[in-house]
Amino acid sequence: MSNQSSSESPSAMDQVRRYAPPVVITLLAVLFVIQNTESAQFDFLWLGFAWPLWVMLIVFAAIGAVVAWWVTRRRSRR
Repeated sequence: MSNQSSSESPSAMDQVRRYAPPVVITLLAVLFVIQNTESAQFDFLWLGFAWPLWVMLIVFAAIGAVVAWWVTRRRSRR
């Protein structure tokens, strides 16, 4: 009677376990971005430019999120 079938919705604890880590990581990333507002020089191969550090952090976090999503999606298709 207390057995959960696969058709039942996930429990509240399952939802917390699923959504808490990304929420905590996002909040920590936002806090990190807010604390780093000075300008920074970026040099890679022939590219060199100065941006506010918070812009670089957001750009590279977005690139990392896209790569992680792509890898996860690619693995799930196999």
